[in-house]
Amino acid sequence: MGLEFGLLGPTQVLHDGAEICIGPLKQRTLLTALLLQPNRVVPLDRLASALWDDTPPPSATANLRTYVNRLRKRLHCFPGPERIVARRPGYLIRVAPEELDTHAFTEQQRRGREALRNGDAATAEAALTAGLALWRGSAAEEIPRTPELAPRLEALDEQRYSAVEDLMRARLMLGCDADLIGDLRRLVAESPVRESMWGLLMLALYRAGSPAAALETYQAARRALREHLGIEPGAELVRLQRDILNRDPRLLESWPQSARLPAGRTAPRMLPAEPARFVGRVAELHLLEEALRPCAVPGTRPRVVAVHGPGGSGKSALALKAAAALAEHYPDGQLYIDLGGGTGGSPRSPADALGRLLRGLGMATDEISADAEERAYRFRELTEGRRLLVVLDNAVDEAQIRPLLPPWPEVAVLITSRVRGSALDGVRHVALGPLPPDEAVELLASCCGPERVRAEPQAAEWIARLCDYQPLPLWIAGTRLFTRREWSLTAFARLLCDERHRLDTLRCGDRSVRSSIEADYLPLRDSDNPTDRRAAALFRRLGLVRAGEFRAETASVLLDCDATAATAALGRLADIRLIDPIGADRYRLSGLLRVYAAEQAEASESLETRLCLLRRVRPLRERGGPDHTFVPLGSTAGGREPSLRSTTPRIRSAGM
Repeated sequence: MGLEFGLLGPTQVLHDGAEICIGPLKQRTLLTALLLQPNRVVPLDRLASALWDDTPPPSATANLRTYVNRLRKRLHCFPGPERIVARRPGYLIRVAPEELDTHAFTEQQRRGREALRNGDAATAEAALTAGLALWRGSAAEEIPRTPELAPRLEALDEQRYSAVEDLMRARLMLGCDADLIGDLRRLVAESPVRESMWGLLMLALYRAGSPAAALETYQAARRALREHLGIEPGAELVRLQRDILNRDPRLLESWPQSARLPAGRTAPRMLPAEPARFVGRVAELHLLEEALRPCAVPGTRPRVVAVHGPGGSGKSALALKAAAALAEHYPDGQLYIDLGGGTGGSPRSPADALGRLLRGLGMATDEISADAEERAYRFRELTEGRRLLVVLDNAVDEAQIRPLLPPWPEVAVLITSRVRGSALDGVRHVALGPLPPDEAVELLASCCGPERVRAEPQAAEWIARLCDYQPLPLWIAGTRLFTRREWSLTAFARLLCDERHRLDTLRCGDRSVRSSIEADYLPLRDSDNPTDRRAAALFRRLGLVRAGEFRAETASVLLDCDATAATAALGRLADIRLIDPIGADRYRLSGLLRVYAAEQAEASESLETRLCLLRRVRPLRERGGPDHTFVPLGSTAGGREPSLRSTTPRIRSAGM
């Protein structure tokens, strides 16, 4: 039978059905922290927070290693793979799905809920009963509820309560009304703020022939909600009271109307496949999972997280990786839509996006109104009270996103965008930058083969640097190397080193670095807004003069304008991540963006203007220092610096 791990009660490890000793409380807590994220790296600082609250001792890291070694020794005595593995920046535990009771419970719960939606009460009752039988007490009940562990353990307990609720619904469908009244009274006493459980008790009393008792229960629910939360009952409970007062005959049917989706609706499963190759971003992934995991406290505000970063930084891959890990916590479904921002095509309008989401929720096309406001109303109506995860990928701006945000606390929303979207209220923002150099090389190795990277480590580091340590160009480089086995990494690095060919080289199929940058630059260039056009002109001129790090002074020189106009153009470029702010009045233009900008300058600026610009920035180039750095001009730029005229002509208008 091998090892079995349990968190649904006191933390335990079984071998062939017999419990084995896993040591004192600190070791049990460490094991619990790892098992709550099976097969995932848990960073050292998170493990320390799990064991010592927010104030770990100076010896925390050394103590952790001691506890890990002791756990390894206890688990190493049994056959199977090495269980606890060191993996930067922490540790992970290897556990097969069938070895962990939380996975078995979640699977039974999923089957039960699916059967409920299909009206199969007997199958639902059997699956949910089997899942709940795995519980031996509260989740890891002997483990201290540190701020690091408490949300995860509370989420498990909440999941159990949700399964109990579904079991009560299944038994109501089977006609066990009178037999359930005692159980339901006990459950509302244990958790008096769960409106859905009060509703099930009201329904059971009414069907058992006690409408007066059902109405008294409504008043008791109202008092409890006002006392504990200071709120009135929600629309569903009020509607149920009204139906009981009216003696609605539908309440006598075998299925609780409030627990059922409209006819033909199913739980949507719209998430694309998670990325096959995903390296790094451990801290960001952990943050997303923490922020979007359902909270055990009813009535909390909606969870909305926005991931923002430049094109090619892996925002969508990170979002899909997190969404796949969170899917089991949202059994009512997962919605996904690509909003078209940053893809080079036309972004979706909010009305179009709402239509797609409504179809995902089961509405037929002919049922969906053409009116955008009516679509938004129906979306809110169909998402109310449902545990849904909504992924809004490649968002353009706040105006596109705002109508797509359900207001319900049960619905979590994950947004990806190239812009920060600061005007959205109550949103947690996660910024993505380049990968650390070692993770960039690891991503390259995962695409082209680790043995090739081991054979040419310096060339691999060179390629990673020329790809700005960004996931998209690294993926393209690795994929091209994988398909061209005759290429050495050194030869490929030399090809990338020539800026005349770098963007042409970083293209694979329908994915290219050039098109990713164009999705941001071309809308600026073609905009009717003068600030946008000025920003586009500044971007390409920064590429022409090969600016590395610079101040607003450089922008004023390149645009031949005052500081106010230059600052506005810099802000626009920073908003869409074509430049990076790196300090007070300091900015950076990364290598691949600079190469693209130089291409655009060659195509858009006259020779006279280019010569004038080079002369104007010569004093800044000669001054150098930390405030103004320029990449040396030479062969890798496609030629030497042009000779400058003795006079300085006026720079022509920057496309305004």
